[in-house]
Amino acid sequence: MKFIDKLKTLTPFSYMWFLKRNIGEAKTILDLGCEDGRLLELLSFGEKWQVTGVDIYKENVEKASRRNIFVKVIKGDVVEVSKKFVKLRKKFDVVFCSQVIEHIERKKGEQLFDLVDKLARKRIVIGTPKGFMNQPHVFLGNNPHMHHKSGWTIEDFKNHGYKVYGIGFWPIWKEEGLARIDNKLLFLTMTILGYIFSPIVYYFPTLGAGILGIKQKV
Repeated sequence: MKFIDKLKTLTPFSYMWFLKRNIGEAKTILDLGCEDGRLLELLSFGEKWQVTGVDIYKENVEKASRRNIFVKVIKGDVVEVSKKFVKLRKKFDVVFCSQVIEHIERKKGEQLFDLVDKLARKRIVIGTPKGFMNQPHVFLGNNPHMHHKSGWTIEDFKNHGYKVYGIGFWPIWKEEGLARIDNKLLFLTMTILGYIFSPIVYYFPTLGAGILGIKQKV
């Protein structure tokens, strides 16, 4: 892991720092929609987590399987795999689901909220854009599952018992925000400005372009 990657998890009030802080103490983690495993690999710096990953895209599963942090990576739909885990009475200290729920239909998303509640022993961490946001073309790649199919609000999360935090200053990181441009200097400037605002946005989620929902089980 490169030094700059490690720094991302250690820099106060960065997105990665917020994620790791909210995962907290854990031994077992279920990573729903793990993609290629890079995110949990970065967040696992200095930890001894046992991570089970789930992703529907074959190429992601293959890449994640090669990362040492995963004890198992399962190819499948996150809702269907979660149903199987519930039937098997599986439990994980933390259920982690970052930028995934917006990729499934609203009805399935509601199912996912109910399922993760049964799977988590300590806490649930879910990140998603605030409201519906079209997926930027640059992120689509060859994965047919990358399009957004639903949008979620602060109220949606609160109705499911989550404490909600804000991620990404809305004027900068919204769908047509100031940082969504092809100008490296301006992008860097907006990124720095967004970082300055991040502590405020975190505690005032209405200012955020994204939602970080945390549900404590114990």
